[in-house]
Amino acid sequence: MHGMTDQGHPPGRPGGPGTCPVPAMDAVPASVWQVRVRTRVDELCQQLSVLGPAAPEQAAALCAQLSGVAATLGRSGPVEWLRGATVEYAWQTVHAVERAMVDLRTPTELIGLLPAYQGAAARFLRADDRVFTDLDPVRDAATPELLRARVQALLVRYHSVSDDFHESVRRLRNRMLGLSMSALTAEALLVLVQWRNPDPQLIRTPTDTGGVPPWRLLFFVLLAGALGAFVSALPSMITSRSGGLPYRLPFQQGLLKLAVGPLVAVVGIMLVVGGLANTTVDSTAALLGLAIVFGAGQQAVTAFADRRAGELLGPVTRDRGVRPG
Repeated sequence: MHGMTDQGHPPGRPGGPGTCPVPAMDAVPASVWQVRVRTRVDELCQQLSVLGPAAPEQAAALCAQLSGVAATLGRSGPVEWLRGATVEYAWQTVHAVERAMVDLRTPTELIGLLPAYQGAAARFLRADDRVFTDLDPVRDAATPELLRARVQALLVRYHSVSDDFHESVRRLRNRMLGLSMSALTAEALLVLVQWRNPDPQLIRTPTDTGGVPPWRLLFFVLLAGALGAFVSALPSMITSRSGGLPYRLPFQQGLLKLAVGPLVAVVGIMLVVGGLANTTVDSTAALLGLAIVFGAGQQAVTAFADRRAGELLGPVTRDRGVRPG
């Protein structure tokens, strides 16, 4: 969805001295998506320095939009990170400028850039989408205004679907983060309640633990469950790809597994010790081993998040990705 350089967007044309001033930055942006936005803004400014003389007022307005994008880079905070407003404002403004620049390009240039536009859009749109089928560069070249309108329709449709995709990814990220924080809070409350109220014991103390307080035993069971979750999550965490998105879904998936694993371990042990399974746990080693096994079983609980993440990231992980958030 973003600029079409390495990610499939049209390359910038070399130009002379820049006529599109953009606020300078004191340092390199902290995030990869901010670096890519800044690079794309610089490319568009370079293109406007070439296209601008034909329509100076329109070029100046587009430059002002790009200046607003550059001014937002470097801003960060928990609220903006959760809402994604800065990311979306930056890229949607860049997209609006790209679409507006279609009016400044010649028909020959549009036909030359068309494969790049279509290639980027094809990762999000179906091959039979009307924005593809209605566009015939050979036929439309005879009517420049029609050609521009259809190229803009392609970009509008492509950007809209891509924006919806990124909103879905951001919502999934926030849901997984919320579930992770809820699980960690529940685990802390379990230890706190067991500490304040030793009786009844959530996990029956094995005979070889001596005078170990129940809350401490519960804490070690939670740690063992986290260890099991970590071991079972390693393959998926190593092979996961983010598609260049700013939302770090693989990291959020791993955090969710590590947060849910200890809870699954406690619940599983409580069921086993309660007599649901014909198994006895008469030593600390057996108890912690069982906690590791149940912690690894978090895969069954968190599989829904893995499936959803795989479905969402499919279009952008087939290759290097389209929108480098």
